[in-house]
Amino acid sequence: MLNLNQIETAEEQKPLELIPDKTSVVAIINLLGGDAEMPEFGQGMLFKKSMSSSAVYCPMEFTIIGGNHDKRRVWHNLFVHGEKLDNNGVPVARNIGLNTLRRMVDSIYNLKKDDMSNEAQQKRNIAGVQVLQGQQFCFLVGIEPEQNGYPAKNKMVVPLVPGDKDYISMNNGSVASAAPAAPNGNQGQIPPATASGVVPSWALK
Repeated sequence: MLNLNQIETAEEQKPLELIPDKTSVVAIINLLGGDAEMPEFGQGMLFKKSMSSSAVYCPMEFTIIGGNHDKRRVWHNLFVHGEKLDNNGVPVARNIGLNTLRRMVDSIYNLKKDDMSNEAQQKRNIAGVQVLQGQQFCFLVGIEPEQNGYPAKNKMVVPLVPGDKDYISMNNGSVASAAPAAPNGNQGQIPPATASGVVPSWALK
């Protein structure tokens, strides 16, 4: 029996102020893991299936390093499959997911989007999303309005690459010494603000 009657509860903490819209930051990538596999996109249980549709996504956590927002975290669901198809019968979510992955890798390695050198192409030829674990990249922060009972929160708008206005250059994609460990099986839960796995409209019919 665990008696908590004599334990004083801490005062309710006020939520942190949101990071201002259109702020560029550098962050460490942490793959939270899931309960599904998508061999085309990576090895291991890195993905989750939506409870309301056929959408599949990879939950990620970004820990900001340096600047005024050091150690703040932003969460992102990288959708790789959904019901809505393009004119070629390919899931729209897949195309958007691949585009986001391409920009994340370009950001990690300081690659310009039009750099098609042999070295750049080799760096973009990745084994899967698992290679992002612990890497640093730059992205633009946005604000997602309050919806479905969840408060407003910060989100990743887009990964920033060399040539983008607010891109912050890094040390050639080096892994930070404080990088979190890779997910193991079902370890790593989506924080409450993203636990619903809400499917964006572009992934639905």
